[in-house]
Amino acid sequence: MNDASLDLPEEFTDGTMHLFSTGKDAAGKFTFVVSRADMEAGDTVDTFVQRLVSQMRKTLPRFELKNIHVREIDGETGREVEYVWVSEGTRLHQRQTVVVLHTANGTPPRAISFIGTCPKVFSPERTAQYAKMVASVKLKAAPARVFESGMLDPMAGGIVFVLRASDGSLRIVPGMQELFRHDIAEALSLDVAFFDHAGAPLTLKIEPGAEHGWRHRNGAVYAFWTVDPALHAPLVYRLDMVQSVAGTGNLKDVETVRTYLRSVAAPDLMAPR
Repeated sequence: MNDASLDLPEEFTDGTMHLFSTGKDAAGKFTFVVSRADMEAGDTVDTFVQRLVSQMRKTLPRFELKNIHVREIDGETGREVEYVWVSEGTRLHQRQTVVVLHTANGTPPRAISFIGTCPKVFSPERTAQYAKMVASVKLKAAPARVFESGMLDPMAGGIVFVLRASDGSLRIVPGMQELFRHDIAEALSLDVAFFDHAGAPLTLKIEPGAEHGWRHRNGAVYAFWTVDPALHAPLVYRLDMVQSVAGTGNLKDVETVRTYLRSVAAPDLMAPR
């Protein structure tokens, strides 16, 4: 904290709030508060603000919504909520600007609110001051997401999806060893894409000296490596181009493949794009 430190149990989350105020004159006092709140799954700034307004209607005495405006904060589109309510007999006029603070590594985003409060009414001067403060906000960029590619064990089991863009055919192979029995020359074409059992994208790389893998007629041995699904679309997002499915088991058409992928894909592969 600003003036001290403490050991915080892991179950706690950081709900830090900053409060700034102008002097001690209650009649003309202007406060500016920065608060943060976790967003629910699937939330947008609009759904968050709607829930916020609903909560304030229930908890703030004599709450009255004045307006909701679109407001841009450091390039992010937010919402400014203007309302009044009564606290201990004093009528308070508040403006609350809400924007989504994106996070890294798939953690849920947070809403950050900038709340200006004036007794009775916002004067033109305080209105301009609040707008200037909000306009000066610079949001902290989320740390760069780091993806570490890994090589798949050539001897491992699990189905492999093979998608050919030229004819929209999707082939489902029982395992890598079955795939390795076919000529790799065609597989190195840019026309062919590979995906693991959960639909995550894969790429082929030469593995010098490897005993197991997909062997080219020139002697080079290839292995599958994972690639960043944020840069290469997972199979579930490419099913619309599929015209035919050569399946295994119950995976005989696009819809059964789609249902299967939704049941096994990692959450980050299913995130909206």
